[in-house]
Amino acid sequence: MVWNGLPFIAKQQYDFSETKNLSLYLLIGVVYVSAALSAGKLTKAVGRYCSPRSVLAFLLLIQTSVCMTTLVFSGEWTLWLTGGILGICSAWMWPIVESFLVAGRHGKEMRRVIGWWNIVWMISVAATMFAMAPLMDAHASMVIVGLGALFCVAALVLAAYPKNPAEHDVEASSAVVPTSYKQLLKGVRILLPLSYIINGTLAPLLPYVLTNLTIELFWQTPAVATWMIARVGVTWWMWKVEGWHNRWSVLWLAIIAMAIGFVCIFAASGLVTLFAGLTLFGGGMGMVYYAGLYYAMAVGHAELNAGGTHEALIGTGYAVGPTAGLLAISFSKSEATISPAPLITTVSCIIIASGAALWAISRKAR
Repeated sequence: MVWNGLPFIAKQQYDFSETKNLSLYLLIGVVYVSAALSAGKLTKAVGRYCSPRSVLAFLLLIQTSVCMTTLVFSGEWTLWLTGGILGICSAWMWPIVESFLVAGRHGKEMRRVIGWWNIVWMISVAATMFAMAPLMDAHASMVIVGLGALFCVAALVLAAYPKNPAEHDVEASSAVVPTSYKQLLKGVRILLPLSYIINGTLAPLLPYVLTNLTIELFWQTPAVATWMIARVGVTWWMWKVEGWHNRWSVLWLAIIAMAIGFVCIFAASGLVTLFAGLTLFGGGMGMVYYAGLYYAMAVGHAELNAGGTHEALIGTGYAVGPTAGLLAISFSKSEATISPAPLITTVSCIIIASGAALWAISRKAR
């Protein structure tokens, strides 16, 4: 909801312009990357007083409280507050979750559990876009309240958690991690922020793209779910097939798919081009995210800092993406409306630069 549904709520209920939506996402991205980088240190600092499980419970309850503000107060400031606080809390929360996820696991077992986890959360993201649709016309802000209720449900699940992540056997983990993984991790850490730069540009602007294509309000969020469903399909394949490990071609396929998908989405004059673009983009996103998390946790031995760096790279993308969108608006004829040409040009320059960096790293590795 926060990273993909909030722009539709902002446009529908609070009449946000493209510039405001991009600015909202710039705020969320900046606080997210700052919190993610400090997640490991903060968790260790409070470790004297409470366990990582208690930290997760505390973060979930904070997010519940913030989401409920829309029941008591009105005004667009509640949207800015919700986005900012949820950005901070989620950036602190996910590295801890990822540490619980893979600590004590390595090799095939790590790939298996990462596969299950990715499938579960990615399906939930896509399902959210369908669940939002009936509320968007007259009760858009209630989506945020519903999210708050789900945070409470998530807090109940913590009863099944141990207080701390499992002990991780560094020697056993290192035995199944080829030295080439370090270079692949460098390569995927170029593509991970790039994927979220593209998504950070897309997400705030998709409500306007779909409106311009005369897609009815009810079907807009389900239409966006197209790329999320494609991501699930690619993730399932990477979960079941080991052949992508240690292959630079997977990273090249991902960047090409994301680039073509992005251009198709913003250049679309019809639904076929739009859905083709969303599918390609989602497939590329899935490849990058799965490879990024797998290599990060394999090389980083499932430590909090490994997950924190992974999340910080995502946050960096979410900060740079809206900045690119705002820059493109400055080149547009209208101050409030973005033109496809400047946007495609701006983001294409970032994609080309990322491709050059990936080529340099892969060449050095070979």
